[in-house]
Amino acid sequence: MELVVAFMVAATSTCGVPSAEGVAQRSLPYAEFDSRGAPFGWRALAATGCTDAAISLLDEYAKANRSRLSAAESGEVAFHIGQALAMAGREQESIAPFERALHPGASAEWSIYVNATLAFLRRDVVALKAARASYETIAPGSVRLRIIEGLVACPAEPYIKAAHCSM
Repeated sequence: MELVVAFMVAATSTCGVPSAEGVAQRSLPYAEFDSRGAPFGWRALAATGCTDAAISLLDEYAKANRSRLSAAESGEVAFHIGQALAMAGREQESIAPFERALHPGASAEWSIYVNATLAFLRRDVVALKAARASYETIAPGSVRLRIIEGLVACPAEPYIKAAHCSM
């Protein structure tokens, strides 16, 4: 029993973001925050299984910077929250953040990419294929198109696997 408790405490502490680090990250310009590396950048946290810590960091950043983030940046933060959840196998929970990633004035490329992701998560193969066809006319050969193609190629797989089916 003591070993289990010790393991749980160790796992929790590896996912925690020190308070000073969180404060520092909230003051960064969006591009710097988004590209922050290990050990406490949101991507590094998500990649090491610290999904809730990554989501918390993204959410705190968005709240602290609401007045200075563009609509596109706010949408991207919401998308990243959805992405972290979907990659962790929490696909149904990821739908609401992906929906928040859509915003008035978004580029067609962004809207189609987000809608393709939503179609995949809802297992709407018809909408997913239509989004893929539309996206190909906008951004042929792009990394995002390859991700959408993976979703089309592996519609029954978990998001984390399907997103890489065409890579």
